Amino acid sequence: MPSYSSTPAPDAAAEAEAKWLTEALLGRPDCNIFRQLEGLRSHIRATGVTPRFRSPPPDLAAQRSEVMYQVLQSMDQDEDSGHPPGFARHTAWFLNIGSKSDGFARYILEHPTRVTRGVGVIPPVTEGGTGWAIPPSDRFELHQLDPFDLVTHYVRSRVLPFNRTSFDFIILDLDPSSPRALIAQLLLALHIVVDGGSMLLTLSRIEQPLAARTILALSRIADHVTCSTAPPKWGHRFYLHAQTIRINSAYRRLKDRLETLWNRIQTPNPRDPTWDEQDLITPWQEVFEKPSIDRLVHLGNPLWKTQLTSLYRVFGIDTNQTD
Repeated sequence: MPSYSSTPAPDAAAEAEAKWLTEALLGRPDCNIFRQLEGLRSHIRATGVTPRFRSPPPDLAAQRSEVMYQVLQSMDQDEDSGHPPGFARHTAWFLNIGSKSDGFARYILEHPTRVTRGVGVIPPVTEGGTGWAIPPSDRFELHQLDPFDLVTHYVRSRVLPFNRTSFDFIILDLDPSSPRALIAQLLLALHIVVDGGSMLLTLSRIEQPLAARTILALSRIADHVTCSTAPPKWGHRFYLHAQTIRINSAYRRLKDRLETLWNRIQTPNPRDPTWDEQDLITPWQEVFEKPSIDRLVHLGNPLWKTQLTSLYRVFGIDTNQTD
């Protein structure tokens, strides 16, 4: 699966800026795990070997659903997960966008501490929207919709194709390798999240510029952000949990900027944002600031450790020899 680095920078200067983040992290004394990870990645590239994590085949949708169920259960119930205990179970209304399987939604619906209701939005079956087995009920409705069409229609009309128009927990699980998908789902979420609500967003590598910009943007509007790793077989993904989002001036500024960005990249010909346009998410000079790098390192170290351990296992390396 491609990562954010697969989106080319528009010129040599922008490409150099993108490399700066990795170089800055490599130079930090508290990034030893990241240095080991980058060293192993360089070795893999030099030898021409591509580690392949086994992905659940399409006919094992139930297995994927169960893994997603367990991931959210771990976030919700483990005391050392870094997430507020019971945050998923205390949900009143949730929206799940883009998940190919129903594990997240199923966990929330099966473990409510109140009358929990939800809406699922998945791509049409012809575009990969498979793996959902939750039957429609008075507590849950599922819609097969093109997410880009959904966002474009909402931006123009402020109308959604379902009755509920605000949610206290929003799961954003579209392809993390697509910058346009990231902007689309984040823009919609900002319009419909309630004051004090939360988002769970699937991202690619934390050291990639677009992921870093997104983390810093959400950190400005949420009281707290935490990260959890996805199963290694799903590649380099992680889940960013933005908790207690405040409807304040920073929130409104980010929402307005994302809407401006969306209008630029969606019409007349849909495309990914340029490097300079990504400044509307977080200006790149703000990523340079020490508090920003400190935050990325704090969130990144546990993720890098998991990724490093996964690669060691693929190549049969004894992790005890690397501590």
